[in-house]
Amino acid sequence: MRWIRRCNQKNLDNFVPFFWENQALGWIPVQCLSWFRELPEVFETENMKVSLHSRLQTQEARTDALAEVLEDWKDKGRVPGWRDELYRVSISFDAEPVFFLERAAASLFGICSYGVHLNGIAGDPERQRLWLARRAKDRPQYPGHLDHLVAGGLTAGMQTHEVMARECFEEAGIPTELAAHAQLCGHVSLFMENQGRIKRDLLFCYDLILPEDFVPCNQDGEVESFLLKSFLEVERLIVETEEIKLNCNLVMIDFLIRHGYLKAEMPFYTEIVAGLRSSDVR
Repeated sequence: MRWIRRCNQKNLDNFVPFFWENQALGWIPVQCLSWFRELPEVFETENMKVSLHSRLQTQEARTDALAEVLEDWKDKGRVPGWRDELYRVSISFDAEPVFFLERAAASLFGICSYGVHLNGIAGDPERQRLWLARRAKDRPQYPGHLDHLVAGGLTAGMQTHEVMARECFEEAGIPTELAAHAQLCGHVSLFMENQGRIKRDLLFCYDLILPEDFVPCNQDGEVESFLLKSFLEVERLIVETEEIKLNCNLVMIDFLIRHGYLKAEMPFYTEIVAGLRSSDVR
């Protein structure tokens, strides 16, 4: 419940809604509102809300206008952690994108970000062991924390299974033919205030049974080491420590529930199950 509560804790009085026409797309920090008011040709900022200007009538026009704004804000230090990777922005996952946005700006606009997370099961599932990754200490987010064996944001124009296959190789050296056996098992969501911004995630959860003799090997420098943990050890890490990267806690809790490791008789079971997907990510 600690992680369920943390991943849904927010005070929306600190933010104003972000719209395109009548579609609510995100939440912008009140303390950053002046940045948007500086650009009346791109943003309309009346009645304590921010909207993209009505003159931007096409997806391309909206994308290009925001890209120009964000390049300037990057130079001014307002958008740290630039990734050169676009996220799709829409009212829901299956809706047509309103525009595309640099990944580093997702939290500034409070949009819903989509990602994939893989639970890497070591050999026979009955032995109940998971591979975890230790993030490199030079990572801008959660350096040195424990992470899923494979996880990544959903790049615009790619489907979930394509991103999963890409991240499987880059993060753990899992070949394409083995990654193709990963099973989509649902999703978890979160909607929280984090470092003065709104973080909204919808994370698609995959399970993959790996050969008994498989040893992961990172290819992109994001991981410094890998650990093999029993389900009991994973549960203890979730309950007793802050070692696991924030959103990974939810995906791992979901995994333990789906595999019957956490029982209905445990305290807060129904609240935990409901809380994993309680966030409104529309």
